[in-house]
Amino acid sequence: MAEKNMVIALIISFLFTGLGIAYAGNLQKGLIFFIIGVVLNILAWWVSMIFSFIGILFWLYAMYATYQEVHAVNGY
Repeated sequence: MAEKNMVIALIISFLFTGLGIAYAGNLQKGLIFFIIGVVLNILAWWVSMIFSFIGILFWLYAMYATYQEVHAVNGY
């Protein structure tokens, strides 16, 4: 498998929660993270602002998970 670029993965994940994980090669996990991020954003808009806080924490975790996923794929 080709080495994945960490910067590209993190930029993708920064813009679209979880899709950097999909870029790294774990499509299922990346799509699950993306769907959870979308649901949290919808809940933040329609239900309560507490979901904004949860969404931000989840987004940060997704960035960390992207970092870990790229490291695993690249064999570091």
